[in-house]
Amino acid sequence: MRDFFRGMHYLWMGFGLIFKPGLKRFVVMPVCVNILLFVGLFFLFRHVVHEFNLWFNHFLPVWLFWLGAFIWGLFFFSFFLLFVYTFVMLGNILAAPFNSLLAEKVAYYLTGERPKPSSVFENIKAVPRVIGRQLSILGYYLSRALLILMLFWVPVVQVAAPFLWFLFNAWYMTLTYMDYPAENRQVSLTELRLWLSQRRAMSLGFGVGVIVISIIPVVNCLLVPVAVAAAVSCWLDASSGGR
Repeated sequence: MRDFFRGMHYLWMGFGLIFKPGLKRFVVMPVCVNILLFVGLFFLFRHVVHEFNLWFNHFLPVWLFWLGAFIWGLFFFSFFLLFVYTFVMLGNILAAPFNSLLAEKVAYYLTGERPKPSSVFENIKAVPRVIGRQLSILGYYLSRALLILMLFWVPVVQVAAPFLWFLFNAWYMTLTYMDYPAENRQVSLTELRLWLSQRRAMSLGFGVGVIVISIIPVVNCLLVPVAVAAAVSCWLDASSGGR
């Protein structure tokens, strides 16, 4: 359990890191991307919810109003979760180049080891690679998420499905953000998954912490830079400590 809470604690450390001198300017772009994405998705989802509400109220008999309120609440909660996951996934992909740079600067701040100098052309050339890795992680997630979602329809097993779904999403969050320090050190995704599986409790704690932050309004706009900074700190500590 200690490693689990240790993994969550890195997220708290991430909030402190992004406001450190020399790092704040590298946080601006990921936050701006997140805010623009959040606003855009909010208005899109609000429109969809409004249209559904009009359609739903039109067809529902008055005497079933109580059932309508229950279904509407369930729909809204499901839509809220969909909004959160869409926000996190798209935010990670769109801000991937900035996150990679932020991870590099956080590592320099924590270790004092200056990164290898690179030209503007080299940085631009690295963008497709960084985004490509995030898309690979998304593909890894979707292929397995569909299998877990199918468990919700299997009798008996469906009781455990929500727990498996939550644990898998925590794993996905950890894999997503730990990829930034790993990618900067030329660690493959296969090696990264092995590295995380050897530290299951810490990895799960980190992922749960990310999920908690992602569902807190306003605070979740800082999620990406906070999680990136936390991932770098976690990676450095775990690697140096051999845990």
